Parts: sequence; structure tokens; C-alpha cells
Amino acid sequence: MSDYGHELRFGSFLTPSVHNPDQVVALAEQTEAAGLDLVTFQDHPYNAEFLDTWTLLSWVAARTQRLQISGNVLSLPLRPPAVLARAAASLDRLSHGRFELGLGAGAFWDGIEGMGARRLTAGQGVTALREAIDVLRGVWDDTATGPLRLTGEYYPVPGMQRGPKPAHDIDIWLGAYQPKMLALTGQKANGWLPTLEYLRSPDRVTANRLIDEAAIAAGREPREIRRLLNLFTVDVSSRSRGFLQGPVAQWVDQLLPLVVEEGFSTFLIGRDDSRLIQTLGQEIAPALREAVARERAGGEVGGGPTRTTVALAERHPALDYDALPPSLVSSSVEPGDPEYERVRHTYSRHGSPALVIRPRNAAEVVDAVTYARTQDVPLSVRSGGHGISGRSTNDGGVVIDMSRMNRVQVLDRATRRVRLEPGARWGDVAQALAPHGLAMSSGDYGDVGVGGLATTGGVGYLARRYGLTIDHVVAAEIVTADGRLLRVDDEHHPDLFWAVRGAGGNFGVVTAIELEAYEVDNVVYAQLVADATDTARLLRRWGRLVEDAPRELTSFLSLFPGRRGNRLPR
Repeated sequence: MSDYGHELRFGSFLTPSVHNPDQVVALAEQTEAAGLDLVTFQDHPYNAEFLDTWTLLSWVAARTQRLQISGNVLSLPLRPPAVLARAAASLDRLSHGRFELGLGAGAFWDGIEGMGARRLTAGQGVTALREAIDVLRGVWDDTATGPLRLTGEYYPVPGMQRGPKPAHDIDIWLGAYQPKMLALTGQKANGWLPTLEYLRSPDRVTANRLIDEAAIAAGREPREIRRLLNLFTVDVSSRSRGFLQGPVAQWVDQLLPLVVEEGFSTFLIGRDDSRLIQTLGQEIAPALREAVARERAGGEVGGGPTRTTVALAERHPALDYDALPPSLVSSSVEPGDPEYERVRHTYSRHGSPALVIRPRNAAEVVDAVTYARTQDVPLSVRSGGHGISGRSTNDGGVVIDMSRMNRVQVLDRATRRVRLEPGARWGDVAQALAPHGLAMSSGDYGDVGVGGLATTGGVGYLARRYGLTIDHVVAAEIVTADGRLLRVDDEHHPDLFWAVRGAGGNFGVVTAIELEAYEVDNVVYAQLVADATDTARLLRRWGRLVEDAPRELTSFLSLFPGRRGNRLPR
């Protein structure tokens, strides 16, 4: 058994066809809408039938909200690492930490050489890739002093300014098959990204062993390395009953051993098939997660990633980590874990929690609340948005981060009833409701989280006509401090329902909210700049204008100090 205990992830591996760019973007957007975790694209710059992958990655990052993006895999010989490092960090910052770097040593050398790059042997390619990883990590290292200087046969760096630092610690996943590449994966990479059809089962076992041995020799814990897998010959409608060519239950039965016996934890579907993407997100992924959770809870395989000695030393002594329920092990982040820097802070507040739990469903929220009650440390709840108040992180306590519970559903168009999970962002809600002609007043920025705003107030651009967001809450699902999951509305626990609308997380952890949206067609938005030198007069005039305006108009006024010599044109 070699289950490395990683949380399962699912995604798509799309063809960047130049002939139908709108379709590939639509499939990427559907990957996110289906609840999948990441979208990846082939990278063949020498192929005129393909869009440039880096340009496509940037475009898709701008068109999505939470989806991770990566090349699968980027061709290193045509993407010099010093430039690639800055491009990757920039895209990661622009996408708020959603970029990962799938990288290959090079293939299809006739095309690569035809574009002016040097043809390398297999051994030279491994050496070049090793140097490239050092360059990438060196550019991203903001703790080092002075410029980056590296000697190298293929990618020397005589003297380069470091930075920018990415928004999170970017994973480097290597497409590797041969022993030297597998050893490099164990020594320096964060993930192994092969294709199933290129590897028989014995070859996969051998490859995992080589990666593990190289990791241990390099002083690393093998479970630090995520195992990803591309799947091409797949279908949910086939009657052939071949491998991954059949109904959902067959997929679960056949993928389960790849997780618990071979350690793979990320599966990427290499077919541009809208129906398959939808089925993967809505049916296969949840069913496989449940099956894996049962296996791990039974103690037959590892329940979570083994931490290194360095990571274990970062644990807070006040917290009993061993008491964490098995259902939460794979979804929790400790100090010292690679993802900790990404989840410890909020948009405007810094924190150093002892543990961040990221539940995927209401049952895991129950387990998280029950566990937190046994620990004599602070408890914070985070919906996934800005956290301006500072209550959604802490020092030395537990944070329940709801960002993975982010579904948006229209339950009944006739009654305009919608169901939102607290980890969704209001930009996602607006996109989901717009095709139905519905909207909800929801803050003034698309990255605001649903949970915090919908339980405390909810002032937005439609508030003057429709009121606060909490005015439209008709029901909520909430986990109370005693570990009960309750549905509250006017008829069920009405006092708690009254309290939920405006009290934030003081009465429990909200796992879903139902609201009555309202009919909205076209919206007009304008941003005006005025001279506020006579501030009092401006405020009085603005107040009168708003009072006299129709209720459909909501106006916000922001006052900023003028800069020297910066006057409005007359």
C-alpha cells in the first residue's frame, strides 16, 4: 500500500485548438462550474494548430474565479527559466495564487530545434531541467539577499534581481518517465505528472519507488510529492466496459486502487468533452472522495500526509493534533505545510493559527466544530472572502475555512429561491444567477465571500431598491456549538433563524443559505470624479441628490485627499 494521503483533486486536460478558441475557454469555464479543481493545457509552441499555452492560461485565469491552472506540461527548451519564473510569479499574483507549474524537459525535438532552440539528448535534458528548477526557485526566493547568481551549463544566471514573489508557493510538477527524470522528481519537484496510457501498472509501481528512494536520499519525505495522472482513453457512455469506459460506479471501482494502492491523488481528464467534465465534477469526484474516505477511516491506508521533522517542529503545543478526526486529516493544513502561507492570513489581517481545517461538506464541518470544542484554543470561521474584521483568522487557534464549500444553485426559478454555500464569492453568484435574470445585492466587489456578508448585513449596489442581503435570507443550514446540523427558518428554530441574520458566526457555522433573489435585467453603472475641495458642500449636495433619486439608484461616495498639483480639468 502506498497511499500518500493527499486530498483528492480533479480537473481537465484540454486541447488549445487554434480553430475554436472560444470552445476551449468555455470548457475551462465549465471545469470550474462543475466543481472541479484545476484545468490544464497542452504546450506545443511549434504546432501552428495550437494556441500559445501561456496566453491561454492568462486568459482563462481572468475568466475564472477559483480554478487552479497549469500547463501540462510546459516545454522548457522554448521557455527560458529566468523569464518563466517572472511570468509564473506574475500570473500567480494576478490570479491570487491559482497557478501551478507543470514542466517537461522537452519532446518533439524537430519542432523545438526548428524554432531555434538547442537539441538536447535525454541526459542533457535532465541536467537542463535540474538547473531550471534552481533558477525558478531562486527567482521566487524573497528571503535571500543580493541578486541571483547561478553557474550552469544550460541556464547560467550571472546576476539577476530576484522576484517577484508568487502569491503562494508554486508547485513544480514534472512530466517524467525515465529513471533520471523520476529521480529528479523525488529530489526537487512537488509533483509527478505522467499519463496513464504511457505506463503499465508495474511501471507505475517502479516509478513511485524510484521517486520515493530519490526523495529519501535527498532528505525529503516522499509524501511531500503529489502524484497526478492524465487519463485519455475514458468515457462514461461506452458499453465496452474497458478501463474507465463505463458508468460512474465502474470509474470509482477502478480509480480507487490508483489512490489507495499507488498513491495518485489528482486525476485529469484528457478529453474535450463537456458531458464528461460535468459527470466528473458532479458524480465521479464526490463518489470517489467518499470511497477513499471510507478506506482511510478504516485504517487500511495512510489517512493523511506524513509531515517532515521540520514541519512537526512548527506545531503549536496547545493543540492536540493527534485527536483530529480521520475525516479531517487530508483537508487540514498545519504550520510547516506547503499550503500554510496561503491559508493563514486573510485579505487584510495576518494570523498564525495552529490549524486550518478546510471542510468539503456539512458533515466535516460538524467534525471540525466538535474537535475544536475539545481544544482550549481560539476558534475562527472564514467564509473565504476578505475578512476585514479580523475574526476569520487568529494566533494559535483553529480556523474553519469554508472556501471549498462554494456551490451556487438555483433551486426554483419560479419562486426565485437560490441556495448558496458560504465559501462562494459574490462574483460567482452573480455569474450563476445572471442567465436566469436574477440578482442579489452583495457587497461592492466580486471577491467578497458569501458567508460573512450574508450573515452580517450585505450592503451592495442594489441595496437602495432591494435592501440588505439578510433581508432576503429565507433559510439557513447551521452547525451549532454542540455539533448539531440544523435547518433554521420561520418555522424551524425561528429564534436561531432571527439571530443568524446579522450575528455573523456567533451562533454557529453556516453551511448553506437560501435566499429569494430578485428580478434584474439591465444594470447601468457609472463612476464619476468631482472636486471635493469644499467637502461639506459636496456632501450636502450629494445627499440631496440621492434622497431625490429613484430607489433604483444606489450611490456610494468615496473621499480621497488630493495630490499636490493634481486638479480636475474644467
